[in-house]
Amino acid sequence: MAVQAPVLTTLPPPPLPTDAEADFDAKAGASLTAQVTMVVQINASLQWMATQVNAAEGYATSSSANAIAAKASADSAAAIAAALGSQAGLPSMVGNARRALAVNASETGVSYQTLIMGSFIEPGITASVSGSYAVNVNTTGFFSLTPTAAATLTFSLPTLTATQVMVFVVEIQQGATAFAITWPGSIIWTTPGGVAPASPNAGKRAEYIFTVQGTTVKGRKGASN
Repeated sequence: MAVQAPVLTTLPPPPLPTDAEADFDAKAGASLTAQVTMVVQINASLQWMATQVNAAEGYATSSSANAIAAKASADSAAAIAAALGSQAGLPSMVGNARRALAVNASETGVSYQTLIMGSFIEPGITASVSGSYAVNVNTTGFFSLTPTAAATLTFSLPTLTATQVMVFVVEIQQGATAFAITWPGSIIWTTPGGVAPASPNAGKRAEYIFTVQGTTVKGRKGASN
């Protein structure tokens, strides 16, 4: 509903020095009477404004209280969900991206499997790249990348223990113009001299295979044409 603000009554014409004496006296009397009425209206307007300010502060306080209550409810729901998961024997999801939950070998509960879903049943990612591009291995194990300018790749990897291993593939498909690919400097290349293999020529493609064990990434060049 729209808020209707108080309205002050317009004052009558004021007396002027050029008015005849009778007109001056009449206007002065009317002006003084109107000013007395206006004082009452101004006081009422000030009271109305104070009421609106108090109401706005009340709404703000109520909104803040509601926000705090909503956060408390969300925190409570999260705590309840965690408690239920704990009572059901469910392990934490933190650090277990792309891992499947299954009954453990002793059949006494469930745990996240260290075997990550094989890339042959994953949706591959195809992208045109230039500049900086993040290869997010938390989403898939196969990337087919076509550079449209020189590109620098970075790897985003799941958390593995020192005994856990995973493999992913990056395919570089060059277009009519071959562009340089810069790989992460932390890769240990299993090539003569341990240097990164050259990027494929224009119109050619090559696969680069990466093995991750713990935090160590080893790379080698696979099939090419």
